[in-house]
Amino acid sequence: MKKILIVGAGGMLGTSIATAFQDSNTICLDRNDLDITCYSKVRHQLYKHRPEYVINCAAYTAVDQAESEPLEAFKINASAVGMLAALVKQVGATLIHFSTDYVFDGTAVSPYKPTDLTNPLNTYGSSKLQGEQAIQRTGVKHYIFRISWLYAPHGKNFFRWVMENDLEEMKVVDNQTGCPTSAVDLADFITHVVYKDPEHYGIYHFCNKGSMTWFAFAKAILAHAGLQRKITPVSEFPTVAKRPEYSVLDSSMTEVQFGYEITRVSEAIEKTFTAYTEQL
Repeated sequence: MKKILIVGAGGMLGTSIATAFQDSNTICLDRNDLDITCYSKVRHQLYKHRPEYVINCAAYTAVDQAESEPLEAFKINASAVGMLAALVKQVGATLIHFSTDYVFDGTAVSPYKPTDLTNPLNTYGSSKLQGEQAIQRTGVKHYIFRISWLYAPHGKNFFRWVMENDLEEMKVVDNQTGCPTSAVDLADFITHVVYKDPEHYGIYHFCNKGSMTWFAFAKAILAHAGLQRKITPVSEFPTVAKRPEYSVLDSSMTEVQFGYEITRVSEAIEKTFTAYTEQL
């Protein structure tokens, strides 16, 4: 059985991945267990456990807040990631890391491939791109998966906001198009990567098949839940950080290289809704 170390195991994605690997030889460290910006602590954990795979779910994800805290965003998403990658290489492990659709500027007219030119519009996207580059510079065996519009039945995310807010009218932007991606589906895929590792290292995209606007995503969530609530599309919603208008990712190379069929957005929403109701 392969030995796996999950860093950032307490967040939305980390929780999903930890659950997917719960029957495995897995060590789960959340932010209270490990500060990924501290070299000595990271080194201690890696040499103590000597995992075969390190799955990094730790990240600075507050997109708007990053505009006023750029140093913190780059410290966690870039500097710490490069340090982690170098130490993972020292212990001979493989690193699995997650990046974002926000490395692109949204000017494309067709889904972005992993090889397409990056040009982030905000601090968060820039910090995640620098994290990718830092990993590559170390020469560690790695898989970087860019993901998009992540949601889950647990944690703080758009799916739960739609399900649980008490607004008389929800106003949701209809001018940004992306790929809603289930953290549960992503976690299932990561187990496939680890257990069937093809050693095709590099940068890939993973998101559920299909694209939609945030407004359409909200409508789909309500439809699956059978909820009749007032929802209005808006062309603008004031945010501190600029977002790409089109950030659809092409995951076809992922399916080919890993021999894995990714589910459609509608199926993923249904599975998430089922899991959400089961935990109530």
